[in-house]
Amino acid sequence: MKALVSRGHHVTVISTDPLKEPMENYTDVDMSFMYDYVRQKYNFTDYQEVTAFGAILRFSFYVGIACSMQLGSPQIQEFLKSHPNTQRSFDLVFLELSRYQCYYGLVHHVGSPPVIGIRSVGITAATLAAVGSPNNPSYFPDNYLPCSSHMTFFERVHNTALYLWNRFLWHTILLPTNELSMRYYFGLQPPSVWEAENNVSLVMVNNHWSQSYPLPLMPSIIQLGNIHLQEKSKELPKDLKKFLDGATEGAIYFSLGTNVRSETMSPGKKIIFLSAFSLLSQRVLWKWETDDMPGLSDNVKLAKWLPQQDVLAHPNMKLFITQGGLQSFHEATHYAVPMIGIPFICDQQHNVRKMVDAGVGLKVDYSTITNDSLVQAINKILHDPSFRENMKTFSAISKDVPNKPLDRAIWWTEYVIRHNGAKHLRSSSLDLAWYQYFLLDVLAVLLIIVLSIFYLLYKMFRLMRYLFLYFNVTSTYKKSVDIKKYK
Repeated sequence: MKALVSRGHHVTVISTDPLKEPMENYTDVDMSFMYDYVRQKYNFTDYQEVTAFGAILRFSFYVGIACSMQLGSPQIQEFLKSHPNTQRSFDLVFLELSRYQCYYGLVHHVGSPPVIGIRSVGITAATLAAVGSPNNPSYFPDNYLPCSSHMTFFERVHNTALYLWNRFLWHTILLPTNELSMRYYFGLQPPSVWEAENNVSLVMVNNHWSQSYPLPLMPSIIQLGNIHLQEKSKELPKDLKKFLDGATEGAIYFSLGTNVRSETMSPGKKIIFLSAFSLLSQRVLWKWETDDMPGLSDNVKLAKWLPQQDVLAHPNMKLFITQGGLQSFHEATHYAVPMIGIPFICDQQHNVRKMVDAGVGLKVDYSTITNDSLVQAINKILHDPSFRENMKTFSAISKDVPNKPLDRAIWWTEYVIRHNGAKHLRSSSLDLAWYQYFLLDVLAVLLIIVLSIFYLLYKMFRLMRYLFLYFNVTSTYKKSVDIKKYK
């Protein structure tokens, strides 16, 4: 968004993360209150016990509440008043292509400009469906599952069942809920969310093949993996620099990201991490959201917030213990830091499985973690050189691209504006009925033809058998008559 402003565009962003420093021609609509709601409502450290089926169901029901809270907020209502529904107010809309199709009413309100979908967590089944890109659960693992693209029979059964469950909830709960929310706030004028979802111009996804799995994609899916990475690391704050510079045995960085907060750990789990870290000769930098922690050993430093990319760029950094979020995965890959993944929610299981498959990290299960299992995993990463060597190769592959993701994003954005939505990129598969898409009508006709041929062959066989019997009987009868005459 900042880059678009630098090229002369006027940008308005409805976001939970407004800019800390105002920028000319950049307007924020601050929705950060949603963080407070999510943190009060959900403790994501408990989600380790929730199955993928249960997690998708919970998030599907969450949509109605989130849409009502956001569209009914004073911030959105003020935005709608400042942009009356009389003419096109914007040339383009970026929309998070996740679970907030209720915002298609807002798109209609500002004049129905072209829409570019964005996905911060890589390619999902919903992303592929929005642009008509093929999705086959036999080789494309759902990002809620810890599967690779080479699945066993039972993994394919699991993956297919989750795919069908996801599509069922999508059409029976999620989209109808969004439709109701949109109609409540925007009336009957906007097209349905089903129609709007199938008319996005293209989708920009935070994905790179090295950190995911190869897929056949439509030209309207643009991969922008690593777009958020800074070109040069910045100077660390003095206290952090001193702490990491003094890590002569190496340093370990431990962060569970933004949504999974370390402070929500149970006392037993917290003791496991404290005990494990106290046994290490390395220094540990731990993102911890409160001011204090009893029982902290001298080699551990706490911080409520850390400049993660600059921390990972430090030459003494030997290991990153992460929840497996995609941005963290990208950053660790860029700076070639091996990882231990402790996945909790959404795509984290999928990302950690990829780390393990690539030989750049290990997985530790939060629900069964012990002091011994954690120390064993840490020592294996630190003392087995293959992890660092694999990560160097992995990092080199991720960086080997023909152009920068940001340049690609800007070019495609302005391409859609230049060509008024780039309708020529839209797949005709989006216009097919489900039975046409799966060629069931063609298969039905072929089946009828085959059955008709078999039926005709059967009737011909019956007829030939009848004629054979008839002529055989007739011949026998004539012979019998001739014999009688002779006698």
